[in-house]
Amino acid sequence: MSSSEQPKLIYIAQRHPRYAPGEFTRRWRQHAALGMSQPRWSNVARYLHCDRVEGTLPGTPTIECDGVAVVIYRSEAHRRAHIATEEARRTMKADELDTFAQPVSQTSLLTQEQIVCPAISEAFRLFVFWTSDAPQFYYAWDRASVRWRSALPREVGLVRNKPAGGPGEFPCAGIEELIAGRPEPLCDLARKWEQDSRLPGNARLILTRTVILHDPPQL
Repeated sequence: MSSSEQPKLIYIAQRHPRYAPGEFTRRWRQHAALGMSQPRWSNVARYLHCDRVEGTLPGTPTIECDGVAVVIYRSEAHRRAHIATEEARRTMKADELDTFAQPVSQTSLLTQEQIVCPAISEAFRLFVFWTSDAPQFYYAWDRASVRWRSALPREVGLVRNKPAGGPGEFPCAGIEELIAGRPEPLCDLARKWEQDSRLPGNARLILTRTVILHDPPQL
């Protein structure tokens, strides 16, 4: 298992009531374009929009949202520089109020990424949002990840995201990403996990299609 030193912000995208699902996707991309047009965007190493794939997880506890965003900063120093740019922050917060049902600060979690199994393709992502009050949650999660890793198909990657502190009000003990080039193995895993009696906490899932918006070569 390898860990990244780059801070990773994950937020749930819930559309403003004024937008239908198709309209929201376009509006979300506009919000992204505004963010990427700011000079401070040089602090960001990678940016993904993960659009919800509807009707794929019947009977599975799901998280109600229209997608999930992933922002990976070049370093902790770059993250601090990014959020310290006050004018850009005001611009983006104003646009959030027109785009989302809630401010990003209320639906986001700053994390440290741990790659359990590298992904061969990242066309689809199954996000697993964990909640738990158990003091031994992370110990149980570690044990479960070892067990799940041995059962993963070769085409599926697994990334764990542990809370890293800092801003973010979203109540979540951790976030898992199962990543594959096709949705079918991810749907199969969702069904198997639903039947697992040794889950480390309560899980809510969402299957998404990955859209890479920013991924420049690393210098």
